[in-house]
Amino acid sequence: MKTTDADANSTPEIVEQYRDYSPPVRVKKWVENLLESVPAKYTVGLKTVVLTNQGALSRNQRRQKLCQRGRKHRLAHARGAYYRATTYRPATVWLYVDDSFQSQPRWTLRVPILRYLSLAPVLYHEIGHHIHAVHRPVYEGKENVAEKWSNYLSGQFLRKHYWYARPVLYVMWLMIRVAKRVRDK
Repeated sequence: MKTTDADANSTPEIVEQYRDYSPPVRVKKWVENLLESVPAKYTVGLKTVVLTNQGALSRNQRRQKLCQRGRKHRLAHARGAYYRATTYRPATVWLYVDDSFQSQPRWTLRVPILRYLSLAPVLYHEIGHHIHAVHRPVYEGKENVAEKWSNYLSGQFLRKHYWYARPVLYVMWLMIRVAKRVRDK
């Protein structure tokens, strides 16, 4: 796909559509920060990122099912969704903010690195679907490719913004890995 200078400079528009929900105050700014670290060539063709909650879904959307790793899941239980571009609508990423922050205590939103740990994997996973569909098709499972892009883009973001926390995060990652191995035995 050939890109022009106008396409390379464009970033997706962030739209907030909530119903009976008050999100964390600066969630739009946090998503802007996350999008800034994605190379512009990968966001070409991605028109909008919609920030919403599950309560804002219509009845048809709540009943809609998504296929993931050969199993069907309801959209109402997802933390995000990617819709490919069609002749009628541009590519869009939907983030369900209430589900992303549901299991996270409110105090963690005050710690800069912790607030991004809930949003980044979901946003970057959905952008990974866009990259896979439009820019770099790889013939593996769609979810596997999206996960790889999510890990890569999250790593890029953390290295750029929180380079000083890398040794601590590495030790935490090792501890989590060891705990999972012990639990699985």
